[in-house]
Amino acid sequence: MNINNELRSLVIYRNLLDDELIQNLIDIFDILNDPENSFFEECVSLYSNLCSKLYSKDISFSDYILDLILYDENIFSMSCSKEGFSNLNENLKNAAFHDLDILLSVCSLSSRVLKEEIEKSFDKEKSFISTFCEYKISDICYDKNSIAEFYEKNSFGVFAKYKAFLFTVDKSLKPVSNLDDISLSDLKLYESQREKVVHNTLCLLEDAPYSNVLLYGDRGTGKSSTVKAVLNEYSSKGLRMVQLVKDNIMLLPDLMERLGKIPLKFIIFIDDLTFNENDYNFGAMKTVLEGSLNKQPSNIAIYVTTNRRHLIKETFSSREGDEIHRADTIDDTISLSERFGLTITFSIPNKDNYLEIVRQIAEDRNLPVEREELFKGAERFALLKNGRTPRVAKQYVDSVESNLKLSAGVK
Repeated sequence: MNINNELRSLVIYRNLLDDELIQNLIDIFDILNDPENSFFEECVSLYSNLCSKLYSKDISFSDYILDLILYDENIFSMSCSKEGFSNLNENLKNAAFHDLDILLSVCSLSSRVLKEEIEKSFDKEKSFISTFCEYKISDICYDKNSIAEFYEKNSFGVFAKYKAFLFTVDKSLKPVSNLDDISLSDLKLYESQREKVVHNTLCLLEDAPYSNVLLYGDRGTGKSSTVKAVLNEYSSKGLRMVQLVKDNIMLLPDLMERLGKIPLKFIIFIDDLTFNENDYNFGAMKTVLEGSLNKQPSNIAIYVTTNRRHLIKETFSSREGDEIHRADTIDDTISLSERFGLTITFSIPNKDNYLEIVRQIAEDRNLPVEREELFKGAERFALLKNGRTPRVAKQYVDSVESNLKLSAGVK
């Protein structure tokens, strides 16, 4: 076998040569193809390291290689995502398919075959080699064309593998691997508010006019949960989300420039945004929202949640002075919130709505609790929490479910 030389001939997928497992495989076959056969100990170490890596990730060898293929960022995966496979030039297609023929063939390399190859080169160690542990391989349902289709549908690189990211101070996108799996059906009441967010998001996805969105209301009313649920609902349609913390708002233009080049739709999510007086981030945010010479990319919408209608904490001193000064101050205070095309208000539910949220959540979980008992407990819980909100309702139902499981002996 000359797997080592075949892998070294990769052109489009050359990034994969930096992977530790791929490099282990190349090194193993370099040793096996050495006429001196003098590096048995190193071969043992390389094979063991390969198996260790697969075991630590609890993945089969073939699935590991396939993941490298599907989530590689290269000219072929990017071009399929942006232009479509059918629109690519033949040279690029041929080069990519040459590489994929090699890589898909490598996917089928079983530990049994690899051990047999090692035995051929080190016949005297055959009994010892037979004791080597083995790794799993899986049936691969992808061929070259289906891989190209995967790129068209799911985009490329990290954007194909993850749907949410954090934009850090060093201007890198950190994938969110354990995303909250909340769905729109998990959210109770507030139907009109959710419909507005969903409609605006669909407009973004369908290249129709859409707005940047300000979700305003009290804590625990479901603003952030609504945004996360929309992502989970429409990620399969090419929606991705990048969360930006308030302290990094100055990086917003850089983020938008980067995302604007990617053939996906993005929500830039800023949660719980509030500015202090004379906060330099306030002006930066105003500039991005309709105050910059640069046009906002058409594949990006900004969704912001806040507990303050005008996003800024005001003091009595800020309103002191003559009438003209007060008018200017007030106008500047509301100028940012007015730059959002859509403002959606989430109000604290009244008692009846709070209890209805409790009832619906408990019903979804099939909790065997009488309604009167459930509602009395919900009211007591709200008193302890100093208010009735959807978040408090969920926390109460969580506690009820936990108590039921504990009383039934389920730990």
